Amino acid sequence: MKVIKIIIISLLLLFPLVSSAQFIGIGAQYADAKDKGNDFQFAANVSFPTWHKKNPLNTFIASGIDYTGGSSPVAGLNIKPIQITSFLSESLFNKNKATILVGCDAGYLFNFRHGKDGIIITPNVYFDYKFFFVKSGFDFNVTGGEHQFFVRAGFSFGMGTLKSFVKTEIW
Repeated sequence: MKVIKIIIISLLLLFPLVSSAQFIGIGAQYADAKDKGNDFQFAANVSFPTWHKKNPLNTFIASGIDYTGGSSPVAGLNIKPIQITSFLSESLFNKNKATILVGCDAGYLFNFRHGKDGIIITPNVYFDYKFFFVKSGFDFNVTGGEHQFFVRAGFSFGMGTLKSFVKTEIW
């Protein structure tokens, strides 16, 4: 019952932000947790920009929510208030229909099955083209001392989708 309350409260509080999301994805994730085995799991994510000003590092800050359902030690509802992301170069972003992002996320994981709740740091690489995305990274549960490598793939509505229909520029 506690889990359901946390999910409902989180969704209601974040609904206005989620409705303006720029990256929405649903798919599957393969997680390889050292000494804990491998796991395929359902994955869903939403993120939205919170700071997006022109800067020499081609970087923006976003916030979001990830959910992974599975038995890996770093699975559950991950609320990420800070996602520092770079699109590497303006010309790469503006002249390509695909989107490539490199970043590092920080958030708090509510682990519903097993493992520990805690602060999660995730360096990652994101790629999308039209309606498909792939994200790969490494989850560190700083509080619980657990970690895992993951590859997530699925369907998305993100920058790749928008860039397919209209000419998009980052700034």
